[in-house]
Amino acid sequence: MDCADVVEHEEMEFKAQCKEPNAEPIPGHRLLQLLGRGGFGEVWKCAAPGGLYKAIKFVHNASATVADELKAVQLVKAIRHPFLLFVESVEILDGELVIVMELADCSLHDVLTCYRAAGNAGIPRPQVLGFVRDAAEALDLMNFQHGLQHLDVKPRNLFVAGNQVKVADFGLVSSLSGKRGEGIPLSAVSPLYAAPEIFHGAISRDSDQYSLAIVFQELLTGALPFCGTNVRQLLLQHTTQEPDLNALAACDRPVVARALAKNPKNRYGSCAEFVRALTAS
Repeated sequence: MDCADVVEHEEMEFKAQCKEPNAEPIPGHRLLQLLGRGGFGEVWKCAAPGGLYKAIKFVHNASATVADELKAVQLVKAIRHPFLLFVESVEILDGELVIVMELADCSLHDVLTCYRAAGNAGIPRPQVLGFVRDAAEALDLMNFQHGLQHLDVKPRNLFVAGNQVKVADFGLVSSLSGKRGEGIPLSAVSPLYAAPEIFHGAISRDSDQYSLAIVFQELLTGALPFCGTNVRQLLLQHTTQEPDLNALAACDRPVVARALAKNPKNRYGSCAEFVRALTAS
């Protein structure tokens, strides 16, 4: 092993140590518990100065991944809203992107899992309406005041903190100013929830509304409107097939169907308008 290999090996060992409980990758921020791990990184609960608890997300040091997520987080980190998970700091350490965030209680995926484990099809409708109402307010703020689309709205990225839902995980946030989505690889999106235009390499002002409609159906019924098992199947379903809304009550079907229109111009004028239509149905 030459000197370069020794240095690289030591750096890898140092990074691995930083991902162990009680390590402090950022001074004063002690890792306590691994909360989740995915293809692009991992999230830990940590003890922060002042006796506070935070979440730290580490984005793996693939240069393109780090650059893309850093660009996305920079777009949204200055936005303040009670239904957006607060981003405290963003920095690059040893080639990894490290994001310190507000710590939530659980995700809506966790809530749904608990209800289904108890024998329910989904979450009671009044609760689901409250959840999507909070998310809609935050998504509309990003959309109409800042010209941004989240592009990864799904139960795992919607978090419960106290009695509120907060939109989180801003790694795909994109500006509407370019109107195109060529920079968003299909491998990065969540194809179960992605709007048809995303598969065509574009984004629209109503892409997040489409995803929120799928979230509503899944939380309420436990069933998805498109159930392909791979990206190709889901691409075809989202872009060419009608959604399966049979799990929904008859009064909700036309509302969700409009939010899931293939043409973004045929959807509601905002996420809040979609939620108001659900409330009135």
